[in-house]
Amino acid sequence: MSDVWELAAYIEGNPDDHQQRWRLAKKLYAEHEYLLALENLQVLNKEWTPKMNVQRYLAATYYRLGRYTEAEEHLLKTIQQWPDEVGPCEQLAHVYQVDGRTKDALDTWRRVVRISPEHTVAKRAVKTLESEIEKKESGKQSRISGIFQPELSPEQEEELLVTGVICPRCGAQNSDEFETCWQCNAVLRKQSPSFLNAPPLEAHGKYLLRPETMTTLALIVIGILLAASLALGYGLVKTYLNAVETPLLTTGDAWDRILVPGRLAAGVIMFLFWPFAIMLSLKLFRVKYVPPAILVYISGFLLGALVLVSLLLPLPFPFLAFAGSLLLSLLIVVFTFKTDVRLAPAVWVMQFIMVWVLGAVSFWVVECRRHGEWINPLVELPAVRSAVSGSRALPDSVPARLPALVTPVRQKIKWHSSGSTWLDIQASKTVFTIRPESDAPGLRFQIYHDGDLKYHEELQGNQPSSIYYPVIPGLIYEVVIQSEEPVAMNATIQSLLPHEFQE
Repeated sequence: MSDVWELAAYIEGNPDDHQQRWRLAKKLYAEHEYLLALENLQVLNKEWTPKMNVQRYLAATYYRLGRYTEAEEHLLKTIQQWPDEVGPCEQLAHVYQVDGRTKDALDTWRRVVRISPEHTVAKRAVKTLESEIEKKESGKQSRISGIFQPELSPEQEEELLVTGVICPRCGAQNSDEFETCWQCNAVLRKQSPSFLNAPPLEAHGKYLLRPETMTTLALIVIGILLAASLALGYGLVKTYLNAVETPLLTTGDAWDRILVPGRLAAGVIMFLFWPFAIMLSLKLFRVKYVPPAILVYISGFLLGALVLVSLLLPLPFPFLAFAGSLLLSLLIVVFTFKTDVRLAPAVWVMQFIMVWVLGAVSFWVVECRRHGEWINPLVELPAVRSAVSGSRALPDSVPARLPALVTPVRQKIKWHSSGSTWLDIQASKTVFTIRPESDAPGLRFQIYHDGDLKYHEELQGNQPSSIYYPVIPGLIYEVVIQSEEPVAMNATIQSLLPHEFQE
């Protein structure tokens, strides 16, 4: 369909070239792009010299979209303008028939017979409908399910194919402009079977979803997902900003608090890039039938919005987003885009890889920038995984009591690495809590390393105090708690990193 979109691009730059717009409308109709065809036909109907075939195409497009009332109204106006033409009358009769207006269909077929007494299809339709109405009025149920025979003999089919006017499947009359039947979409001219000639999934009943309804529904879903993402993102950013100075005490907090910037960046980038990844994949593998850009954008944004909201939810929703987007993108490529079965797997895998790789890169760049230095993912990913799951996983931190119970207290403590440089920095902040059992004048807290004072704070001697201090794994720190007089107290430390008390 590349020639169709080239012609569409030409029309955008030359909107007054109605002859080329007419060509575009017919091509779009032949490719089952009824909404796009309708848009161009409506322009021609308003701005171009009245032409019967344009009117018939417009009515046929309304019919294909399940908009029978509009098709009927338009055909009535067409018949008023060209009262002696058989085509619009027969077309109107078919629409009445499908819309359940049997008596109106009968009257219209009778008009066809008056215009063309030798019209065998119209004669047969009149007899069939008269019989149906008579049996219905008499309370008998008609055994006839339709006006026309479902199949024609090879001789009849060959004869009708030569004329290019009567549909060999349903018997509807078509003008020479039609390449496929306006009613049943059967091919009117012999051509080799092709995937592009397969009839689309259509709405033939007023209670079924129309294409524009599906588009609207998808846009509503995207809007809901984006609104949810906005609410979740606001809450996460607020939590992240409030928790900057709060120590990381459980590995689960890393996802909920520490990784918020990376999650937001990855989700937004994937949401914005997904439509372009799909389009690029279709062009990369030279798919002949490229779906309309609006369909690609809606599909891509739907996938991106689903992943965005999942990345902002707690674990394990991000893993479900990966699996869900994998399946949904496959369904879209195969069924919505109707990609050739030989190319569909390649298109599906390529767009999926591009989007998720870009999302992962965005996440990692943000974390490296926040971390202040380059992080090697090949080293850090296995280390973080080992630290948060498996037999070597870090347990959630619990307060550890210092051995000494009376001031002055001097205790050496050594912290060990989690195995991940990134996690060591995120979990470096340690909580020291001092609870004197009585008033302790001159109570102070100090941290030394290699004899150098690293931290000093004067404490209120009659109430508990908590101090946050970032430690470096592998170093030995000495914690000193002093007061003017010996005081009984309870001192604890709480850290996600492994640590041990030393003599």
